[in-house]
Amino acid sequence: MNELQRTEYLTALGVTSYMPRFCLPLAPQPVQAVLPPPDSAGAGEGEQPASAAALMQAVGASVDPRPEVPAKPTAPAPMEVERVIGSITAETKSPEPQVQSAPVAAPEKPVAPFILSCWWLGEELLAVDSREPGSALPVESLFGNIARALGWHQLPSQRDKLKWPLAENPFAMAAGVSDARETCRSWLEAACARKSVKSIWLMGEQAQSFCAPVSLDDSIADWGGTSVVALPSLTELLTEPARKRDVWQLLRKLYPEQTRSQ
Repeated sequence: MNELQRTEYLTALGVTSYMPRFCLPLAPQPVQAVLPPPDSAGAGEGEQPASAAALMQAVGASVDPRPEVPAKPTAPAPMEVERVIGSITAETKSPEPQVQSAPVAAPEKPVAPFILSCWWLGEELLAVDSREPGSALPVESLFGNIARALGWHQLPSQRDKLKWPLAENPFAMAAGVSDARETCRSWLEAACARKSVKSIWLMGEQAQSFCAPVSLDDSIADWGGTSVVALPSLTELLTEPARKRDVWQLLRKLYPEQTRSQ
C-alpha cells in the first residue's frame, strides 16, 4: 500500500490525517513515501483497488440489496404548513396581560422647621401654640392673662413643646407635609391620653395645619366629645392687638359660665 492509498482509506474510515509542516523535535527524519505506479488506474479485477472509493463500491456490490422501503406520504406544501401552525398558535396563545402604569406622585414640598408650645391647665384645657423663636414677645404673660380671665389660673399647669423636625439629619431627605402631620397628630393624641381634657386650643397656622385631628372648617369642631378650637397664635395676638376682641367673644361663647362675670 502506498501513501496515497493509505490516506484515502483513513479518510473513508473517518480518521483525520495530520501532517506537520516541519520536522518535530526528536522525530526521525522523513522518508519519501512509495508512490503508486503509473498504470495503477488500469489494474485488473484480481489486483488491489486503486482508491478507497473503488473499494467501497466493490464491497457495496457484494452485499445483498436492502428491502425496499415504502415511499413516505407526500409532505404538505410549505405555505400550507405555515397556515396550519399559525392558526394553532393563534388559538392557543394566551392574551397578554394589560399592564397599567401606576401614577407617580409628585414629591412633597419640605416643611420648614417650627416649634409648638403646649400648656395643660388641670383637666380642662390643652393649648398648642405656634411659636416664633427669636421674637422676644411676652407670650407666657398673655396666656396667663387668658387663663386668669377664665378662672383657670389656679389650676395645676404643665408645659411641653414639640420641635419639628424631631431630629435634624443633614444627610436625610427633608420630610414633607404628610410626615409632619402624622408626627404632630400622634404627639397630640399621646398628650390627650395623659389627661382627659375637655378643650383643645390650636393656636396659629402650624398647630392647626399639622395637629388638627379633625377638619377645622369652622372655628369649633368636635373630636370624640372634646372641643377643638382654632385660635390665632399668641404671637399674632401680641403683634395685632385688634384680634383680641374676636378671641374674647369666641371664648365667651364657648365658656359662658367661666366668663359670666366678665
